[in-house]
Amino acid sequence: MAEIIRNRTIRPSTRSASSAYKIKTDNVGSGDILIVNIDHEDGGFNQSYTFKGVELGGRNSIHFKVKETSGNIIIEWSGVEPLKSGSFGKEVNIPKPKKIPATEKIIKQVGSNPKTSFPPIADKDTEILILGTMPGEKSLLLQEYYAHPRNKFWKILSSITKEPFPFTYKEKQAFLLKNKLGIWDVAHSAHRNGSLDSAIQNEVPNDIAGFIKSHPKLKVIAFNGAKAESLFDRYFDRSGKITYVSLPSSSPANTGFAFESLGERWKKILS
Repeated sequence: MAEIIRNRTIRPSTRSASSAYKIKTDNVGSGDILIVNIDHEDGGFNQSYTFKGVELGGRNSIHFKVKETSGNIIIEWSGVEPLKSGSFGKEVNIPKPKKIPATEKIIKQVGSNPKTSFPPIADKDTEILILGTMPGEKSLLLQEYYAHPRNKFWKILSSITKEPFPFTYKEKQAFLLKNKLGIWDVAHSAHRNGSLDSAIQNEVPNDIAGFIKSHPKLKVIAFNGAKAESLFDRYFDRSGKITYVSLPSSSPANTGFAFESLGERWKKILS
């Protein structure tokens, strides 16, 4: 039995929304396993789909289409359904963009004011910093981190720390500091229509390098989704003194994980 991997990137910049993406399967035998890794050209989405070769029925190819509704990216397979799906994280070697020093970033105005993120929640004892991209529309409206009722961020942290769920925003801030957790976003400001990470443009980064210097107890930086990680690597170098952890996004747009699976992946930040 062989494990055959196919990698595809969703490219709305060059393809119409109605076009199908083709995956060649002519060399997949009945005893093989086919793994299809799908990412998005703008980041913020990466899913892995597994198929049994015997279920492909001797096909030369399979196809999928991409639907985007209410902020969710949905993969629709034609005539075949995967056994399972999940984030594939580092399994696909996606070239990183050339690093741009934060001090040289130039904003090209696009006809509206940029949206601005919040100050970090952290103190001198913070050991784990969780980085998102920038606040979504609901968070900007309420001026609270992860305020969307379907975002799983606070529920995940409550579960993995085995602490009571914090309901008020004041309780959430105290919960973070008690557990030596900090949260911030990579982007200080950016233009973005809606809340999808893929819509972020003209971002200006926060001073994360300065944060690291001023928090000597910091041990872990965790990325809440692939887009946060790619933005960080665009502007900052990684320190050998810090452990970096890639996490599946807590966003409602990430539909590829059951809550239990999210919790298992997020537990890594505590170990």
